[in-house]
Amino acid sequence: MTHRDIALLLADAADGVEVGIAPTQAVVRGGRRRRARRWAVAAAAALAIVGTTGTVALAGLPGGGGRVEPSAPRPSATPDTPRYQPHRTELASGTEDGKGWEVYVDVWDAPRDKAQAEAQLTAMGEYRGEWPASVRTAADLVGKSTFFVQRGYEGDTSVVIENSVPEGDANVSTDMESGGLGLSPQAKSLRLVIGRIAKAALEVTCDWKDGTSTVLHRVSGPETDGTLKQGIRSAEGSPDRWFVCVAPKGTAYKDARVTGLDQ
Repeated sequence: MTHRDIALLLADAADGVEVGIAPTQAVVRGGRRRRARRWAVAAAAALAIVGTTGTVALAGLPGGGGRVEPSAPRPSATPDTPRYQPHRTELASGTEDGKGWEVYVDVWDAPRDKAQAEAQLTAMGEYRGEWPASVRTAADLVGKSTFFVQRGYEGDTSVVIENSVPEGDANVSTDMESGGLGLSPQAKSLRLVIGRIAKAALEVTCDWKDGTSTVLHRVSGPETDGTLKQGIRSAEGSPDRWFVCVAPKGTAYKDARVTGLDQ
């Protein structure tokens, strides 16, 4: 079975499923101009599960139940080929009620041709069983970088936001893509806010439903206690900056906006 066969199986399995923000009740908002693309919570991507041997398990897919050994070649990385592993950046971490949480983003380089895309899809599957929800064939990935935002909570880690975008495609001015979700997988209150903003953004304001706000600025490095402060950070491999903020207990996400730019 080829990667195209796997892609078609995934596509068939995803037909009729609304891939988007509904599984985590995330709220996605635009900035100065609303973009047509949206962030997708990886509902379809969850169908591709990596086994302990690194093969792709197709249980639950039409005709599934077996395993498919990766067959695509893995070219060596050169200046003209993408890395076959992601750039990982931790965006924020903390502890609440004695329980630790963290957010990080994996950014995959854009493949230049179908062969590179096939190799990258294999690497994604072997790495964490990740599969871009918008990709049906390897050709769909050519010229696009892919990111997977992961939320960790007490050892429970899952993809909460993912997207594939044209290489170099970046937010400008006050443009923003942001989403609100639970701090833990079981939480229903949308307290954890994750956003992707322009490099020029200096300040972001997160508004909460109780009328209060949290103002974020650029940060770098861990705190003295080893946690990563909520704020605006660069992410390796991404043309944008990212931010994370958490609503106080008893309230939830209302809105987020860029409130300061480089002049």
